[in-house]
Amino acid sequence: MTELEESRWRPPQRVFAAVIAWRADSLVEPVAKLRFLRRSAAFFSNRPMIRALRSAQVRHFSALLLALGLLPIPIVSDGARLIRPVISRVVIGQGDEVLRVWQVESSEAHELYSNGLRIEKKYALPDHGAEPFVQYRRTDDAREQRSAPFGIVFHTTESHALPFEETQNRALRRIGVGVLQYVRQIRAYHYVIDRFGRVWRVVPEDEPAHHAGNSVWADESHYYLNLNSSFLGVSFEGLSRDESGQTPATAAQIHASRLLTDLLRSRHRIIARNCVTHAQVSVNPENMGIGYHTDWAANFPFEQMGLPDNYRIPPPAMILFGFQYDPSFRAATGERVWRGLDEADLELQRTAVASRTSLVNLRRDLAQKYRHLYDKVKQPDFSQEGN
Repeated sequence: MTELEESRWRPPQRVFAAVIAWRADSLVEPVAKLRFLRRSAAFFSNRPMIRALRSAQVRHFSALLLALGLLPIPIVSDGARLIRPVISRVVIGQGDEVLRVWQVESSEAHELYSNGLRIEKKYALPDHGAEPFVQYRRTDDAREQRSAPFGIVFHTTESHALPFEETQNRALRRIGVGVLQYVRQIRAYHYVIDRFGRVWRVVPEDEPAHHAGNSVWADESHYYLNLNSSFLGVSFEGLSRDESGQTPATAAQIHASRLLTDLLRSRHRIIARNCVTHAQVSVNPENMGIGYHTDWAANFPFEQMGLPDNYRIPPPAMILFGFQYDPSFRAATGERVWRGLDEADLELQRTAVASRTSLVNLRRDLAQKYRHLYDKVKQPDFSQEGN
């Protein structure tokens, strides 16, 4: 371009740069952000395309960017400047944010939220009064509590699953009602997502549900024992795995679960690391093994849910308290989980070397610490535990 042409291009160029920077900042997932920036760079390296755009008016830029996939939603122009759409997000931690979701309307039958989520209340239990949610500091094992949950555990109901076909509509509805009635009876979960994608509230969010039983999880600053008293339980109606080894969640269930997760994370400021599956947290104190329950031991759609792949996290139960796994648990999982298991083994070995002790002695000492803490935590009746 000539110097005059360059000067004519600079104002639109600044607009494009500002829009691209805004869009990149709105992407939380690093891989998605990198792909977007690479696509944008490839477009702007096309000099003939840039020359073709030199004479375009500012009011045309949004349509061009939208056509190129550089904007998720249209932006409007007042003829002199671009007006950015207002997207309100809740920043939970560094690099961790979620769309702000609020209640739009409420009735005796349902609640509607700003992201399109509808929560059905037909099977909701009455609220008997809030109970505190509990966590423990990793530095000194001090017990802390607050009025909001610290995380979400995802389950499957492990109920009979018919083929998801139009010819099965009546039976699917009948089975769904039976599942909800049973879940309500034993207070198994806070929410159930049926196979049609409807979200049903069962246990109030400020009360514990019997969904996790003996369980362990940890984030960077705290650990959690018996997640009934610290995490919410969200269950997909259906089985963990079908005959092919896949978890047969429907597209409607996955979509609804993302909307529900966004609501719960926005409302309670739940970090993404603390959105986990039952198989990741379930433990058996009798044999010090992880994976006592194996629902969502594989195939959980973290990416489709807008969450990081937490399968890759080494199980905190292994690192903090010396739990181990057996071949049957490894067989129930996939490669994504194996990596976390292998990393936990390596980390324990490194800790043993640094402590100048054997791996056997280290696991024994960690197990003793767990049993001491376990005795202080009231355990639910196992007959009341969800899947």
